[in-house]
Amino acid sequence: MRANLDPTLASAFANNLIYPALFITLTFATGPQYAWTGVGNFVMGGNTYLGVGSLGKIGVVAETDDLNAQGTTVTLSGIDTTLLQDCISEIQLGAPASIAIGLLTPTGQLIGSPYTIFAGQVDAPTITVGGDSLSITLALENRMVDLSRPSLRRYTSADQRLYYPTDSGFAFVEQLNDLALNWGA
Repeated sequence: MRANLDPTLASAFANNLIYPALFITLTFATGPQYAWTGVGNFVMGGNTYLGVGSLGKIGVVAETDDLNAQGTTVTLSGIDTTLLQDCISEIQLGAPASIAIGLLTPTGQLIGSPYTIFAGQVDAPTITVGGDSLSITLALENRMVDLSRPSLRRYTSADQRLYYPTDSGFAFVEQLNDLALNWGA
């Protein structure tokens, strides 16, 4: 059994008849937005998830044994073209995003707690305009991708004071470059 998987949800997966639902949380400029793969609104954890039904699409969520940053995509189609500028201004690169899977009873009640299958951040969007509607595909990248990015931090007093103004721990680092030390004298 996977770590942090709700036991009630785990036993429900063993049933022959299941009603899966995906719950998506995306953070935009105006705050987090919640969507789910069903129709209508779904309230969970104090948040209202907007049902996108067949207008939403989620890419493959892969998991590997090696240290590989696997991403995915989230697509919303059928958006009115007059909202294009609003959509572009709302997207924040690097904002948190997550996808969770849950199971529902035949009456639409949530079984256990949803399991997070992807957690990462928003990357570059792809916008496709066609006729009187558009679709937006957000690339979501795994947080592990940050491990391959170079750090822009330096071991200098000035860099340290950007984050900790009263810290003098690096105050003498620059002087070490010009210091001649004689060993064993």
